[in-house]
Amino acid sequence: MPRTRLKKHVLITRHHAAAKMADPRFIMKALTQALLEGDAEAFKEILAAHLEVTNKESFYKRAGISRRTLFRMLAPEGNPTLSNIARVVSAIADEAA
Repeated sequence: MPRTRLKKHVLITRHHAAAKMADPRFIMKALTQALLEGDAEAFKEILAAHLEVTNKESFYKRAGISRRTLFRMLAPEGNPTLSNIARVVSAIADEAA
């Protein structure tokens, strides 16, 4: 990544959050960590951020769930089933492989 000099001897590196959120390996690690910590809200936020930068239509098909189901899962009051969580994680794991 290109670096930008702010002051003499001080460098910063540009950060592209969208690139990280599109990386299925990064997303798998983040989702796994959220599950291990029992943080359902973090899981939903990470998944929502990933869906913002990926092809949603392709994701629904790979996960084997409907668009409506996925967005209900991500709603603030959403409470995804274990089956749907497994499908989502499996779809991202396949993409990461």
